[in-house]
Order: sequence, then C-alpha cells, then structure tokens
Amino acid sequence: MRLAGMVLLWLGILGGSFIAVRDPAEVAWSLYAGACAVGIVGVVLLRISARATAGQGAKVQAELSAMRESLATLRAALKDTLEQRAGVYRIKGVIDAAFAPELARFADAREAMIPAFGLQGYADVMTRFAAAERMINRAWSASADGYVDEVWLCLERADGLLDEAHAAFTKSDRAG
Repeated sequence: MRLAGMVLLWLGILGGSFIAVRDPAEVAWSLYAGACAVGIVGVVLLRISARATAGQGAKVQAELSAMRESLATLRAALKDTLEQRAGVYRIKGVIDAAFAPELARFADAREAMIPAFGLQGYADVMTRFAAAERMINRAWSASADGYVDEVWLCLERADGLLDEAHAAFTKSDRAG
C-alpha cells in the first residue's frame, strides 16, 4: 500500500506540474484538479500505511516483551527443577506444567524478532532456543522411560542453552 501511495502522490505532483506548464495562458483546470485528486489519494494511502506500520510496531514490542517474560520464566523454572532434583518420573509432569506453556508462548511470538533484530539476531536466538527446547523434550522422553542420568543431563544442557538464548536476545534487543 505504501508503494501505491508513493506512486499516486508522484503521479499527481508530476501530472499537475506538466498540466500547469504545458500552456500557462490556458491551464486545463479539470485535468489539473484530477491530478491533484490523484496526489491526495496518494497522501491518504501513505497515511493509512504509516498508521498500520505504527500499529505493528506496538505489536512487535508487545510480543518482544512476552518473549522476554517467557525466557525469564523458563530459566527460573529450569533452575528450580535442577535444584530440587524431583523424582525422575515426576519431571515429565513438571515439564508439561511449567515448561510447555512458556515454550509455546515464546515460539508463537518468535516472528516479532525479525523486524526488531533482523534475520541474524533471529537466527542467533532461535538456534539456541530450539536446541534448548529439544533438550527439554529429550528430558521429557527420558523421564517417561525412567532414564535418570539422561533426564538431568538434558536439563543441564537446556539450562546452558537457555542462558545463551537469553544472552543473544538481550544483545540483539540492545542493538536494535
């Protein structure tokens, strides 16, 4: 829409200018008014486009804020889980209750990182986040199967990867 607005604005300006200088003694006022109308439509489209973009900026900031909260919640829950060392079969329930909603919330808002951080910032965060999510899923499977060592190893790896994802998110957030 922005491109269409720019094209119409410039067509109106250039068309009006051409009409006005073609024969200064007898300006074709109806054509001149038409060119002005085209330019005004272009301005209206540009304003609508700017308003839509401003609304998206607020949406992006809201989603980034939700992602920040999710990362903080995930990191705190993971550290608590590692400290408490609950029974291996209980970890599956802990992951379902404490981790799954926050993992989904973060993943659902991930597209907001692209306009805010660029593709490189997005890749830096999501590479680490996705690896942490895989480790948490492996811990869930190991918990269901009763593999004690695998549960804790995967959760410890996930803890480090979430710390790295948080650091990459913070770095990109400050740079953006």
